[in-house]
Amino acid sequence: CALRPLADATVAAAAVGDRASYADADRAFHGAVLALAGNHSLVAVADDLHRRSQWPLVDNPVTRRADLLADASEHTALLDALIAQDVAVVQSLVREHFAGADG
Repeated sequence: CALRPLADATVAAAAVGDRASYADADRAFHGAVLALAGNHSLVAVADDLHRRSQWPLVDNPVTRRADLLADASEHTALLDALIAQDVAVVQSLVREHFAGADG
């Protein structure tokens, strides 16, 4: 699956606490998932919004490695649910992932 290396990149960056690399990998993963819908305009707008919302993550020295790891593990779980075509789990994970992004 072409998404697996992108999800793995978020895990690798989180594992070493590299917030800048994590932000890049996170944006790439989210963009690739959105691209599955085939709406390139949506991907471009979402990427711009995602980039803008990541500055606190990148610039905040208090962002904990554990928080990055938790976020990255959600990417892996989402990818596994997408591959299994488990729509209920995908919906639940997406809701949880974005709810966590607000906190």
